[in-house]
Amino acid sequence: FYVWVDAPVGYLAAFKELCESGRNGLKPDDLERFIAADSKTEMVHFIGKDIINFHGLFWPAMLHGAQMRVPTALHVNGYLTVNGAKMSKSRGTFIQARTYLDAGLNPEYLRYYFASLLNDTPVDVDLDLKAFEERVNSHLVGKWVNIASRTAGFVHKFFDGRLAPQFGAQETALWNTLLEHYDDVAALYAGGDFAEVTRRFVLIADLVNGHIAARAPWAMAKDESLRDELHQVCSFALSAFRLLAGVLKPILPATVAAAEQFLAAPIADFDDARATLHNHAINAFEPLLGRIDPKRIDAMVEASKDSLGT
Repeated sequence: FYVWVDAPVGYLAAFKELCESGRNGLKPDDLERFIAADSKTEMVHFIGKDIINFHGLFWPAMLHGAQMRVPTALHVNGYLTVNGAKMSKSRGTFIQARTYLDAGLNPEYLRYYFASLLNDTPVDVDLDLKAFEERVNSHLVGKWVNIASRTAGFVHKFFDGRLAPQFGAQETALWNTLLEHYDDVAALYAGGDFAEVTRRFVLIADLVNGHIAARAPWAMAKDESLRDELHQVCSFALSAFRLLAGVLKPILPATVAAAEQFLAAPIADFDDARATLHNHAINAFEPLLGRIDPKRIDAMVEASKDSLGT
């Protein structure tokens, strides 16, 4: 019990130091404002399931006794396994963050994979390295980045990099369908159901890619009489690409920042992502993400063995 008298106080002391430093726009009196019993600031604890009693009972009781605000909510995660088993030094699956990065793997890939497994219950999560590779390559590269890579070039080649002033009838109808699937995304994030967020992302992306495949802009581009339709299809695709970026922004902040730069359209919040990019000029497209090379995963596993002297 004594640890839970001491350690959480250290959390507040660290935050006090941050407030006094003035970093991130904080002020010295912000600590008192945030932890006051009547504070309106949300305080969420992200913890493992083995310490629920301490964060859900002991620490709130201490705060209540000290006349400080108690946590708004607990976000509880389960245990992490690798390839279906406890992390193992001998098998090279006791993976450290530095080893992962040194293997040349993008940290946002792992953020997406974990998000696709986490919901509002303390579920255990398995880092299945093959599923990790396939999910990133399929969802992020094959479904999302592919939308922009298949359409942005036509916008620059035929329309001076400017999107159409309106969608066609088919695109307008599909756009409304996409928004229906998008509507709950903010609430899903607030509720901690990240797996459902990624499911919505895949659903929307599949609808967009299906429409692109059906309209075949690469074939339209060969027929000058279809220029308006080509413009509308590509413009719809890139607005949908931005809508999907809005879904992904909390999970992939750095990658979405690059997408925002490409689109020349920052995403302020979930509502802003719903806006169409009619008559909007975009920048040249550059690949945002590359497929995971399985050799990098193999190198990470081998390095994990070596780094722990096994």
